[in-house]
Amino acid sequence: MGWHEAVEDGITIVKDQRGSNCYYPPCHICDTPVYSWSYIRGAKYTCKDCRAELVRQEREEGSAISTDKKQIKLQNAMKRISKVADISHYSDAAHLVEESLNRTGWYQSTEEIMVALELIRRGIKAFHQVKIFDYSVDFILPEMKVALEIDGKIYHGKDRQKYESIRDEVITSKLGEGWEIIRITTDNINKNVTKLVPGINAVLKRRRLERG
Repeated sequence: MGWHEAVEDGITIVKDQRGSNCYYPPCHICDTPVYSWSYIRGAKYTCKDCRAELVRQEREEGSAISTDKKQIKLQNAMKRISKVADISHYSDAAHLVEESLNRTGWYQSTEEIMVALELIRRGIKAFHQVKIFDYSVDFILPEMKVALEIDGKIYHGKDRQKYESIRDEVITSKLGEGWEIIRITTDNINKNVTKLVPGINAVLKRRRLERG
């Protein structure tokens, strides 16, 4: 394919062991010969090293864009909190969150950032996006023995309930005895995130009473 054009363009052509033509057009970036089973005039061929560099640059640009979006989410989180609390109390927490904005998988929503800010402000030790087998838990609060999940919407379908039940069993079995999984809706976080920790404590107390 493209033999005549390759000859006209001075492209190196080599026969392989099966007698097929192998073309070596120059990399459009560094001119290094690039193996190709065909030749198309006008096409851009890229060598392995230049392709790797392009991928690296794309990843860096993508990371920068992602971080910029998270910066906006952090600003939105601070604005929402300022409606229910003195935002000056969150300055240290905001600084800590900002330092980790570029971590892959972290702070995918404004509500996650709000929760992180509140937990840090209250001095509660927390780990974000913890992998447990094939699952990822939004926040692990080791001192409270709580796996905290931030849910955009609570679904009540049987399939969803079955999935969450299996997921919860796997996670709690890994975490150990005494651990609880608590889900907080984004609606409740946005209404007043300062009630997060009291809400967690209330759930823990109620569950202990139910167990007797």
